[in-house]
Amino acid sequence: MSGADEPGPDASAEQAEAVSGAPVDRDELGAELDITLRVVLSAFVGGAVGLVAMVPILFVPPFFFDLFRAETLVDVAELGRVLGLEPNLLLGVLVFVAGGTVALPLLFVVAGAFLPPRQPRAARGITFATIMWTGFVLAFWPGEYAGVLFLGLSLAAHWVYGYVLGRVMQRLAYVPQHSV
Repeated sequence: MSGADEPGPDASAEQAEAVSGAPVDRDELGAELDITLRVVLSAFVGGAVGLVAMVPILFVPPFFFDLFRAETLVDVAELGRVLGLEPNLLLGVLVFVAGGTVALPLLFVVAGAFLPPRQPRAARGITFATIMWTGFVLAFWPGEYAGVLFLGLSLAAHWVYGYVLGRVMQRLAYVPQHSV
């Protein structure tokens, strides 16, 4: 993706003004883009679309190579015990989907503003997804024999998720920017 796809400072100012309804000082815009309801909702959409985009990579080849273990999704469903729910595969899938459409996008809205690269901001989703991938590997590791194939497929799937998350957010609103 080239820098030409990124809006210039005036376009970002107009975008921020349209979202917030308040005038934005163009001199201060480079330092900060606020988190708004539109940004949060665009993150939810980006997370949902990102999950749909990553499923063919994350589940189809591992199922074909017998790397997929449904037990790991049931293990994730252990979180349901807090609400008095018995862990099962459906609950595990629901927790996985909720994490990818709500929890991770919310975390990206806040943390993504501090991640590289500076431009294009949408590519920060890939950086974010790479960081989240490390936890995924620990939670869903299928066993010793899977090694490189599992690592490669799961990393590729997370890069797709992150790219789609960042791109959808940039398209529908913007990826927030905070000064540090």
